[in-house]
Amino acid sequence: MKRGLKLVTIVGLFIIALASLSSCTKSFCTVADKTQTMYYKGYAKEFDENKVATSYYGFGEEDETKKNVTYTINEKARTEGYLLPTAEFNTFIEAKIDGYIVEAKAYYEKIYSAEEMDKYYTKEYFYALALFGGSDKTDSEGKVDYTKNTLWYNFDMWVKEARAKDDLGIEKCPDNNYINGYKAQLNTYVANLTTCISPITDTYNGITIEGKKWKDAWNNGVIEGLLVYPIAWLIYTFATAFQALGGFGTFLAIFFVTLIVRGVLIALTFKQTLAQQKMTLLQPELAKIQAKYPNAQTNDYEKQRLGQEQMALYKKYKINPFGMLIIMIFQFPIFIAVWGAMQGSSVLMSGEIFGLEFAASTGASLIAFKTLPWHAILTAWIIFVLMAAAQFLSMKLPQWLQKRREKKTPKLGKNPSVDQQQKTMKMVNNVMVVMIIVMGLSLPIAMSIYWFVSALISLGQSFLTQALIAKSGTMKNNKNVKQSAVKGMKK
Repeated sequence: MKRGLKLVTIVGLFIIALASLSSCTKSFCTVADKTQTMYYKGYAKEFDENKVATSYYGFGEEDETKKNVTYTINEKARTEGYLLPTAEFNTFIEAKIDGYIVEAKAYYEKIYSAEEMDKYYTKEYFYALALFGGSDKTDSEGKVDYTKNTLWYNFDMWVKEARAKDDLGIEKCPDNNYINGYKAQLNTYVANLTTCISPITDTYNGITIEGKKWKDAWNNGVIEGLLVYPIAWLIYTFATAFQALGGFGTFLAIFFVTLIVRGVLIALTFKQTLAQQKMTLLQPELAKIQAKYPNAQTNDYEKQRLGQEQMALYKKYKINPFGMLIIMIFQFPIFIAVWGAMQGSSVLMSGEIFGLEFAASTGASLIAFKTLPWHAILTAWIIFVLMAAAQFLSMKLPQWLQKRREKKTPKLGKNPSVDQQQKTMKMVNNVMVVMIIVMGLSLPIAMSIYWFVSALISLGQSFLTQALIAKSGTMKNNKNVKQSAVKGMKK
């Protein structure tokens, strides 16, 4: 019963941790990024070979063949009996949009070059900014700053203005039910938007994303500034350097970023990891101490004496028993940062391998039979299976190596306290393996690749630490420890 309760508690904690991970780092997406996404997802009529919109819909225009966002909303509105936008209302909104585009474009031309205006700040860009954004902020000269926007600012203001006009009035304007449905439909496109980290303004998969500087990242938080942005910058830098290789170049970018991140982690924690591996060589001596206190689980005095003698043993061999805690202190924020960078890197939206986008969700890609070609789904399954297998091996290998060593270790009598600890640790490790694999379903493809490469590095690290221990004087010390254990048993 107690074991089952512990298992449920551990699983519950992992589920809570998983649910909170995605919100651990803040989104870098600006209002301008969101307006471009709304336009691309809900209004773009057609795209050229580079997935750039070539035409757009005005508010209220429907296309039954394309089933654009306005058509979908209007169909529901007619069924529910809502007041729809009239021709007069649409004409009023379009005139407002045209006026805003002229003013915003003139403001941008003072800030950006002609090349940037032609490449990024197109009519479609300003159309989306006008309809879904809008600014009431002013610059140092007291003029409207069109680069600082609030979502739906213009639209809400223009609807209110239209309803107050004598030639329009409430009867020719859409009602609140229609407006709320219209905004809710488009808000869904940006509700979980994260892929907005780009060092420069650029177009990714048809969506123009504003460039963010490193100093801007610190406004989101310490982890974002210290870790998330630099990792995303590395992804962008490598992906750009290898862009001639297409999707394979993006894969190489993720591979090299993984090597760098894991290299930093190994450098920070290798001493503690080596010490933890050495701890397993002290098992005979620990077993000897534990045998002296068989009732440590229920007897406070024995529990205290057991702890004291174990700490004395660790001190003798210069081992920190809290080494794993130190390792986790370094690993967890870096893991969160990598997660945030992989989810937030804009360049991953443009990269794909065998038809599978690196920014796509792993779990969704496994069953996307209606939206992805078979080779893309197969690629997703291969990546997921390799990631799961590698993670399983990387977590189980240290246990297998320890069991192999224990076969050569003198056996002592059973100790209920020790047996219970071993059962609990085994249960925790098994649950962790399962939860990590389940967690992989919610990760983007890029993060699954990171976990796969990272697991391979962990496997190599395990073998390396074992080789170093075998060549060090620790093995010699371990023989003395074993002899001491045998003498203790004879006594």
